[in-house]
Amino acid sequence: MTGVPVNMDRAGSVKDLASELLALKKASGSSFAQLSEKTHYAKSSWERWVNGKQFPPRDAVESLARLCETDPEPLLALWDEEEARRTAPEPEPGPQAEGPEAEGPEAVGTPEAAPEPEEAPRKRRRPLWAALGLAALLTAGAGTYAVVAHTGDPAPPKPKPVVKVAGPATGCTLTGCEGKDPKKMNCGADAVTVRTGSIPKDLVIELRYSRACKAAWGRITFAEIGATVVVNNSDGAAQADVVHYDRDVYTPLIAAPDDGSVWVCSALPKKPGKDSVPTCTGRYIPSQEKDAQQP
Repeated sequence: MTGVPVNMDRAGSVKDLASELLALKKASGSSFAQLSEKTHYAKSSWERWVNGKQFPPRDAVESLARLCETDPEPLLALWDEEEARRTAPEPEPGPQAEGPEAEGPEAVGTPEAAPEPEEAPRKRRRPLWAALGLAALLTAGAGTYAVVAHTGDPAPPKPKPVVKVAGPATGCTLTGCEGKDPKKMNCGADAVTVRTGSIPKDLVIELRYSRACKAAWGRITFAEIGATVVVNNSDGAAQADVVHYDRDVYTPLIAAPDDGSVWVCSALPKKPGKDSVPTCTGRYIPSQEKDAQQP
């Protein structure tokens, strides 16, 4: 299979990620079922990613590029760009404009009514007093500048405004998240995969963590109906789910305090004459690992 180039627009940025994945799939001649067989992701997951229904994992994008024998870097650059856009905080509204622009139309360019004849001399004297006042201000300003220049002391710097960057708006934190859906609570906005595991040739296990929610959950893909996934924390809490249909599932949320630990275990469905032994990821302690491994 020859390499499939990734389309670029005139500005040099890669086009829509889902469109590129669809182009690669068509060029490869593979069906969703064949993509599932050649990677460790479910057929239904590929269908959602390629058709733009769901944002794909970074590893899946790289896997498809290498499967199609094309350079994965442009696709990964596009993935990073869209991930940054998805997780970027919304800018806070700036202060309202002040000055003439903020005033009503009656404050700008409204001519004065013509004075009565006996008032005209007094009206004509006003510009003279205004000119004298302006001259006095300019003279005082020049004297102040001369003093500052003579002493060599610069004017004190103006304080810089404090810019607050808002994180993702979430629906819960810590134990308030227990048993809730990570998508509905918007915990997926900053979520990262911090631990992974697998049962060889069967399923992939992920421990997902949200710093904004201070919560975690487990996810399995490329599984089979009846496979289970359980997320645990060091406080003794646990949340679980089972694959009822399709080939992937994720658990409800569990609290992930900074000084506690969380981990995920998964097991294949039990079959006659064969034990189902759980496989677990390593433990993750947020306070000891500030930087998560991958989006």
